[in-house]
Order: sequence, then structure tokens, then C-alpha cells
Amino acid sequence: MRRRPAPVLALVLSSAVLAGCSGARDLPRDAIDMSPWNETGDAADRVAALEPDAADRLDDRADAREDAREDAQEAADERAEEAREELEDCGDPDDARELELSAGGAEMVVVVPAEDDDDAVEELEDYREDADAGPVCWVVVRVDNTEGDQVVDLPRVEVVTADGRQVRLERASDALSGWADRRADDDDAAVRAVELTAGLTGVVGPGDEGDVVFVAATDLDDPRGVRLQPADGAPLVDASS
Repeated sequence: MRRRPAPVLALVLSSAVLAGCSGARDLPRDAIDMSPWNETGDAADRVAALEPDAADRLDDRADAREDAREDAQEAADERAEEAREELEDCGDPDDARELELSAGGAEMVVVVPAEDDDDAVEELEDYREDADAGPVCWVVVRVDNTEGDQVVDLPRVEVVTADGRQVRLERASDALSGWADRRADDDDAAVRAVELTAGLTGVVGPGDEGDVVFVAATDLDDPRGVRLQPADGAPLVDASS
């Protein structure tokens, strides 16, 4: 077989390639399949169309969260107002109980809730109102330690409520300190707070009598009982009506 010279073969191949390119230029525009590019363009259009919907959904979710937050705050405010109204009525004399107990030779009567005009409470209640502090439930422990041989200082007093909760009480002197802070810009109020604190009975020694006053920021109507510790290290003593 006779072989063509290499230059001749290259020339033939080049002519064929050029002929093919020329043929491609002569094809009509609709003979070229552009569907992949068209599909890409359609997808971009769909994404662009979806973007406003996605933004609307985000806005809807944000509005729903804000509505839920406002509803929760409104419910909390309603509960706080209900609790405040209950506390305003905590000194109703019809709700008062007197619970008796003995510890270390001392006789005690726990008045819960005490009336706002109780001798041990009245001036404190007036100061609370002047300080615009929230309402409280008062509890007075009347201690007769004339036959006792130990100091009674009541480091812990708890009231068992009608629904079974154990509410630990706060000393009135501590509450008074907080109310005085609300009147820090009033020198007369500060002096009055000091006088009231000095008049509060902190401890009742052997041979003495006295009232120890406590407060609670929760309703104490119709209590089931009281648990108290007469002194540091002493066991808790229960009293019931």
C-alpha cells in the first residue's frame, strides 16, 4: 500500500475540520438545543419568585413570636394583679388564726394573718404605704417567755398554707430596711425607719414578753399550721389550729 506523505495527510485533516466548522455556522438558530440554559434561567426565576414568600413567612413567624410574648406578659401581669389584690385583703379579721405552741418553757401564739391595725403592725403598715411598697401579709408571734429559761429569737418561721405550701416568713425589720431604701432621698423617712426598727422586738429573753413581727409577699389566708424554730440550733416546732 502506498502511504501519503505526512504533510499531505495533515492538509486533508485540516480541510475537513474547517468544512465542519463552516457547516456549524450555517445551522439555523433553532437547531441548537438550548434547553439546559433555559431550565437554569427558569430555576432562577422560580427562586426569585419564592424570595418574597420566604420573607413573608419570616415576618409571620416574627409576628407570632411577638404576639406570644405579649400574651405571656399580659398573663403574668394579670396574675401579679390578682396576687396583689389578694394581699390587699390579707388582713381581713375573718381570716385570722391564732395558733398556739410551747418551746423551751416559752408560750407562743402565732397570729396569721394579723390585721393591719394590730398594735404590733399598724405603724409598720403605715410606713409601707408611705413608701409605696407592695402589699404584704403580716404575721405576729406573741411570745410569753416569763416562765422560760432560753432566749427566743425565732430564726425561722414557716406558714403552711391552705394548699399545702410552706411559706418562709421574712422578719419585719428586714422588710423595713428595703422599704427605707425606697425613701432614701427623704431624711425624715430615714429617721422614721430607724425608730421603727429600734422598736421591733428581735429577741425575747427569759422572764420577758414581746411580739415578733414577720411578713410574707404571698396570701396566707386560712393557714393549715405553722412551723418555727425558737432559737438557733433548736428543732422546728409545729403548731396547728
